[in-house]
Amino acid sequence: MNKSIHLCLVTLLGSLPVPALADVPMKPWGKPSLQGNWDFRTITPFQRPAAFADQEFLTEDEVEEYEAAVMAAREARANAEFDGEYDQSDLDVGYNQFYLDQGSTMTSTMRTSQLIYPENGRMPAMTARGRETAAYFRALQSRSPEGPEDRNLYDRCIMGFNAGPPMRSGAYNNMMKLVQTEDYIVIQTEMVNDHRVIPTNGGPALPNSMRLWKGDSRGEWDGETFVVTTSNLTHLSRFSGTGENMVLTERFTRLDENRLEYEWTVEDPEMFEDKFTAVVEMALTDADLFEYACHEANYAMPLMLSGARKQEVQGIEDDTWLPSWSR
Repeated sequence: MNKSIHLCLVTLLGSLPVPALADVPMKPWGKPSLQGNWDFRTITPFQRPAAFADQEFLTEDEVEEYEAAVMAAREARANAEFDGEYDQSDLDVGYNQFYLDQGSTMTSTMRTSQLIYPENGRMPAMTARGRETAAYFRALQSRSPEGPEDRNLYDRCIMGFNAGPPMRSGAYNNMMKLVQTEDYIVIQTEMVNDHRVIPTNGGPALPNSMRLWKGDSRGEWDGETFVVTTSNLTHLSRFSGTGENMVLTERFTRLDENRLEYEWTVEDPEMFEDKFTAVVEMALTDADLFEYACHEANYAMPLMLSGARKQEVQGIEDDTWLPSWSR
């Protein structure tokens, strides 16, 4: 390029206005503000549907078409319920469409799945140990319970089915409150009103012998992103088939005034042949978190166990306790 032309281009480009960075609220101590009530409802599938094959992103028209199809299917189901038509999944869930709050839009990433790794948007294969363990818990959940310990942590209201860690959009209560100080970040999910208190200066994990339902979470800042590493879970915590040695890495990045990017990676070579990573964009909301009165006023577990005891008295061997969504 002619030297004089090059200088003219440099001068011209240098005179153009520089695009402003996203307006990210900051804390007085110089870190991005992650604080607020965040909504993570989305109809973006967790795994990529076969219909999208190798398509990682959708166009705007395709997003509108997908959202319309989902809403039409829900309306058809709601109309069927209104007309008195029910199936086994209705009985398993115990709630009709009116009580579900799964969102109505895909995430603004326009991805065909929340999973971004593996690159096919699908869960990696389980190891032999993972399959064996999953089969054990499946059999346990299928038979009538001998005691509350035979039911999963969701049935026992110890953990919420979408509260994590990691947090993942579910049937309802897809909200979390984040409170931030310079030394700690507190995350409270609406499901089971669960919470984690996470130090922001990292620090060593707990001894391996100390196991917690939600694990031991340690956080630190990586530039503008808050990174949380969680380990020391129990063998019953089981997120999508993980074991007690799962290591979870969560990344929280404030994108602008109204969006918070939430990316997480699970590594569990004992149970899965590869790691897996998902990402969603949470939306800031004025809605508040409400008390989640799990166990339906503490009747659900006693009713399950009393039903199992009646089956024992009658000599009934029942292996149909596994809900339809787990079959």
